[in-house]
Amino acid sequence: SYADLLPYLLNNAMVAIGPAKIPQPPFLRGYNPNVMCAYHGGALGHSIEHCMAIKHKVQSLVDVG
Repeated sequence: SYADLLPYLLNNAMVAIGPAKIPQPPFLRGYNPNVMCAYHGGALGHSIEHCMAIKHKVQSLVDVG
């Protein structure tokens, strides 16, 4: 899971916690005020498992090799 992968990526300086924007209405589809994203410093709105930013970052790391 991305939650399990994040500590490894942080410890190896492969990613950094991204800045979080404070969501404003109208909220994006899938917005959930009851979950926080570890990659975005605990920002509300989505979990790390639904975080497109970390997914894209991990994919770019895979692509680079």
